[in-house]
Amino acid sequence: MWPFTNYPAHKAQDIGQLSDPIFDFIIVGGGTAGCCLASRLSEDPNVSVLLIERGPVSNDWQAHVPVLSANIYRPGAPAAIFPMSPLTHANDRVVQAVIGEGLGGGSLINGQIYTRGIADYNKWKDMGRTNWGYDALEPYFVKSENALSQPPSSFRGKDGLWLNQTFPTPFFETQRRVAEAAKKLGIPHISDINSPHAPAVCLATVDLTITPSAHRHSTFEAFLPLKVAQTRKNLTLCTDTLVTGLKFSADANSGAESLKAIGVYFEDTHLNNLSQRFCASASREVILCAGAIGTPQILMLSGVGPKNHLLDLKLAVVKDLPGVGSYLKDHIGIPVSYEVPMHESVNCLKNSIPRALVEVAKYLLYGGGLLSIPVVPSTIYLRSSLLGESMEITETTPRDVDARNPDNIPDIEVMYFAHRANEGEHSALDRVGVFSLLTVVAQPKSFGSVRLASPDPHARAQIDLGYFSNPDDWVVARKAVRFALRLGQEVRTQGHPFKDLVVPESDDNASIDEFIRQNLRTTYHYTSTCRMAPEDDPRPGVVDDELKVHGINGLRVSDCSIFPDILSAHPMAGAVVVAEKCADLIKKAHGIH
Repeated sequence: MWPFTNYPAHKAQDIGQLSDPIFDFIIVGGGTAGCCLASRLSEDPNVSVLLIERGPVSNDWQAHVPVLSANIYRPGAPAAIFPMSPLTHANDRVVQAVIGEGLGGGSLINGQIYTRGIADYNKWKDMGRTNWGYDALEPYFVKSENALSQPPSSFRGKDGLWLNQTFPTPFFETQRRVAEAAKKLGIPHISDINSPHAPAVCLATVDLTITPSAHRHSTFEAFLPLKVAQTRKNLTLCTDTLVTGLKFSADANSGAESLKAIGVYFEDTHLNNLSQRFCASASREVILCAGAIGTPQILMLSGVGPKNHLLDLKLAVVKDLPGVGSYLKDHIGIPVSYEVPMHESVNCLKNSIPRALVEVAKYLLYGGGLLSIPVVPSTIYLRSSLLGESMEITETTPRDVDARNPDNIPDIEVMYFAHRANEGEHSALDRVGVFSLLTVVAQPKSFGSVRLASPDPHARAQIDLGYFSNPDDWVVARKAVRFALRLGQEVRTQGHPFKDLVVPESDDNASIDEFIRQNLRTTYHYTSTCRMAPEDDPRPGVVDDELKVHGINGLRVSDCSIFPDILSAHPMAGAVVVAEKCADLIKKAHGIH
């Protein structure tokens, strides 16, 4: 990266005080998708692009270290952490929202897991999004990535800017034992979880966005490295800047009543001074890439969203779009924790200064050791319908595990890793060796919402995750927890120390349900708050198949908020593919090469 070089990012005042701040395209949000989109649109030197990001440029030493950069509680971490609404169906439990804020967004702080989810996109196609099936999107997956660990194939990229690799050798013995236990329960081990030919039920060492020198490879580093930022004079990067709303006008080319987005209002993130609020104009388009929380918030602040909600806050209604912020989805996480010897857990770094110093030395000297390992090196995907009473995979047919079939989308994921998965900055679990099985409801039917807490753009959005608002999710969650318990039991049968630490009191439904309520957590996989669907859809959409906001010209959305439904996979790769496709749609519309 550039530890001793200033990255050329501007502040709000730099842009706002220009005599005539007009750009061809303004991208709001320099997160996982926004960095990719800005890079692609600015490839043509004749096209001017302004990228505005709420957070900073985060490029200190810790930002590059896989284990350290994922610690969202470290000083200076590029993350916003704030409470969400109490969960009605989980004892009014309050879960913390975590949002990446900085160039690179969530890819700066997440688990670096690159998974695609083949059948999910075919489900989108079946929902009517005909140009968004997996076959249509595969070229964009291939274009963006450089899959260092995978052999050459038609479905894995080798020339892309964004690096990923697998870590097949377990760092801890417990990881190997869990994998062996999964195999005994009927889970096949595969080498490439992103292959369109992989089974829907499997265990794999996942591709992770980590460089050969053991550095996190965020979309910031991949698509907007220092060389790009310095040499593309047509690309302007503006950080620590809050977009407070969109500027509209009547579109003279489309009739007097047609709206057009023509710019954005913005200010310094750290100031709350109306006299320092600026405006920049977009001669072609404004593209929102502020994520599944930020994008609907900006739309609603601009008068675009559910009419009654806007009126309640005394905001002028520019466009009544009931779908804005209305169908929030997230993977429901339920950690099951076990105690292992301290040397088998990342917690050894917190409990032994000599060990921590040794590991820092290993990382600095040759990019190895505990600091170089990924947060989650392997994962298990399951279909709950294929789990028998004993929590083993029953006999399957090829059709049961065809990963391209939307009927076979995995509804359970079990990530296993050598540290705690329970939320919170400080925990008694940090004082013992912890190994976690983070069970996940990967295809939740429940959905929540994002709403404005107030008309103040500085106020955080009001987020209701809606967990278990659909009771069908309880059935899947119970199976996920029971599978984790069975997995733990199998590890112990191997004679490996694996002591119950945070587990249900008993196996009956009531005990498991109460365990879930007390321990559930977000997985930070927020999606679907500006769904790609028609306005008259049973769940009204916000954007069309070209990502254009319904009824407003010159305005698109390109982030996880447009997902018609949540992926079973982790959403990072999907966010980049949306950005890649959006870039091509924009280039085609404006004749850009």
